[in-house]
Amino acid sequence: MPVNKEKPTSKESRKSRLPPTREAEFKTIIDIINDVCVQVRKFAKKYFSHKAVDYEECGKVLLELMESWGTQTADFATWKEFMDKLKVKTVDESIEGKEGYQNILYICNRAKDFEVMIPKVREKILNCGRDHVFKFCQSFIEESFALDIRPILEYEESINTYRNEVESKKDIMNTNILRYGEMKKPFEEFISEGNRHGTMMEDTCVLIVEIAQTLKKWVADDANYPERLLQEVVFNNSYKENLVEDIRQLETKRSEVSRSLERKNKTGMHLSRDHSTHKKEKRKLKNSLETVCNTIERLDQQIEDKNVAINELKEAIADKTPVSPRYRDDLRLKLDKSNSDLNRLYERKDVMERQRSRLEKQLKQVSDRTYELKVEEVTNRHEREEIHRSLEGIDIEIHSIQERIISIDQKSAVLRRVREVKLSSYTLRRVYKRRIMPAEKGMVFNIDIVCLFYFQI
Repeated sequence: MPVNKEKPTSKESRKSRLPPTREAEFKTIIDIINDVCVQVRKFAKKYFSHKAVDYEECGKVLLELMESWGTQTADFATWKEFMDKLKVKTVDESIEGKEGYQNILYICNRAKDFEVMIPKVREKILNCGRDHVFKFCQSFIEESFALDIRPILEYEESINTYRNEVESKKDIMNTNILRYGEMKKPFEEFISEGNRHGTMMEDTCVLIVEIAQTLKKWVADDANYPERLLQEVVFNNSYKENLVEDIRQLETKRSEVSRSLERKNKTGMHLSRDHSTHKKEKRKLKNSLETVCNTIERLDQQIEDKNVAINELKEAIADKTPVSPRYRDDLRLKLDKSNSDLNRLYERKDVMERQRSRLEKQLKQVSDRTYELKVEEVTNRHEREEIHRSLEGIDIEIHSIQERIISIDQKSAVLRRVREVKLSSYTLRRVYKRRIMPAEKGMVFNIDIVCLFYFQI
């Protein structure tokens, strides 16, 4: 018996294509899901809740019934022919009263209800996914321009997971339906081994409910998606405020460090100037000291020469060799003059030695101060280099934070844009007018035809 599809009226079709609001579309989806689940659970409650069937006993009773009718099970292709035969044949009271016979009717009615229900709920839930959830519940990740935005990436990952779950369960369900169609013949095995297709029926019902629940979770995520985007914007704004405050503090610190560097530069200039002056003074003192020392050496040599001359004059005067009085007087005059010259040399040497002592003291003081200035200058240079590195570090950190702020602004703009697109009524019209890819349509259409074919056999 062919499965007739209920065609929606033009008004219903128009309403389906153009949902007035997201909430209305959510309600449509949830209503479809709930309707499918109610039908499946009603079927499951009727046929899988409590009744235990002895399928082997059913097979024996079926053979008794065939014998009473004078026919064979091979004369019935499926349960449909058997049920049609029941309308024109009578059943012996002895057989009719057996539980096995009632279970045969139970199996056939179960198959009838299953084959009526499954195409409808399968088509309804898959169309709901394809024409509503797949089409409408999107992350609009293409609007993010490949930016790493957590809620968009997470929702897109969830969408892929949901879609894969639905497609995987749909494939298993389609396989079960095809296998069920193969189990319908021969009719005798369909009755005696009814536990096989009964289990498959139950598994198929579970798959449909699982698909429905997956779509329901998907819709719940989609309904919460704009709020998640908004919360991410709020978080970004708060984070940005903290970063702006960090920049303000860093700029304040940079100003303080810059002022410290200016002071160090001024100090460095003074130190350099003082160090240069002291080095010149040191060289001047060293030259003066060297001149004084050389003078003292010459005076020592002159004193030594003068002492030799004086000793020679003294020896000449003391000599008993007869000489003229005038000669002796000249010797004494020369001796007196030499002693006077020697005293002057000693006096000049004393002056030079005092000058040397003074110069040595001054040179030590200047040398010590020159060394101290050199140490201070080197220390100042190292401090300025350290401050420069500190400024470079601050500039790098400020630049890094500025880049983060730019990234946050870009992400926040994308988040607002995606949220605006998600909530826009124009998006509803655009999405629902979007054409489905031919490959997808062909794939779904072909498997539908095959599954419907098996239900019509």
